[in-house]
Amino acid sequence: MTASPSSPMFSIVIPTRDRAELFERTLQSVFQQDIDDFEVIIVNDGSSGDQLAAYQAMESRYDGRVRWVYLQHRQRGHGPAYSRNVGAAHASGDYLCFLDDDDLWIDISHLRRVRDSLAASETPIDLYFTDQRAVYPDGTKHPGGLWISGLEQRIDGPGDSLGNYAVTLEHLLQTMGFAHLNCTVYRRDFFESIGGMDESLRYENDRDVYLRAIDAAQTMRYNPAIIAQHHIPDPKKTDNVSTAVTRIEKKIIQFRIFDKAIAFSRHASMRAFARRTKGFELKNMAALLKQAGRHREAVYYMKEALLVSFTFKWLAYTLANVAQLALRPKDH
Repeated sequence: MTASPSSPMFSIVIPTRDRAELFERTLQSVFQQDIDDFEVIIVNDGSSGDQLAAYQAMESRYDGRVRWVYLQHRQRGHGPAYSRNVGAAHASGDYLCFLDDDDLWIDISHLRRVRDSLAASETPIDLYFTDQRAVYPDGTKHPGGLWISGLEQRIDGPGDSLGNYAVTLEHLLQTMGFAHLNCTVYRRDFFESIGGMDESLRYENDRDVYLRAIDAAQTMRYNPAIIAQHHIPDPKKTDNVSTAVTRIEKKIIQFRIFDKAIAFSRHASMRAFARRTKGFELKNMAALLKQAGRHREAVYYMKEALLVSFTFKWLAYTLANVAQLALRPKDH
């Protein structure tokens, strides 16, 4: 799908639900950009009552570059992956950007830099990554690097005049993290070619699409500029996808993501990465279950981890737990 000459360069998709006040702050951060070659597609995932009225009242405050898509109300919503796919389907720009409804773009020249970088490239750029800072609910900044921070230190040679680095799949797999959607720009045709977001995933659908994207991309760029502010969810609240899912449920979803990468990835390096990372998460699942007193289930995942990423140290640990389990009364 190719944009018409009158279409904007960027389509910015913001899914939202029942967070009108936070959302408007997010939307305002987009309109601080120092170029206007963009459209914003708001996908409202079934807000209701006073929240719905608050969203509808905003419509008159923004110009024709904002399009409002309202999904039918469902108790748990359709989910962010579905909402992002709906937004992408409504997009007319050549490139897709995504922004969470409680986060902000803080670099007013972000889109200008991306535009200039795309124009300077001799080949179409499938993926363009940047970085962001993270802030706790009390306003304290997270002290360490997250996502793919520091990637430029793993790349031989300097960046270009705009601060961009040409990156490969192997570079990105070294970080062990994944780029946040706030900081990712997709060529729209490319996003469609990989099937968009997996709507069956209620958690870490951003990790899933990242792994599929970097496995398929031909040309990628990374710029270490801090362009966004991510607000770390308050663990005491359940109105956020990350906090509404239990730790055990999260692990099960992660297993599916890595199984997909093992089964379908084009590159051997991605398949090997997915196996290693799944093995690590299987061990984490075993630890969670053991901590919860569910020793039989913990041993099951210890054995699974052995099959995926065997080490003699983990074998000894598993055998010790099997021996301890044999001394326990059987479950009824």
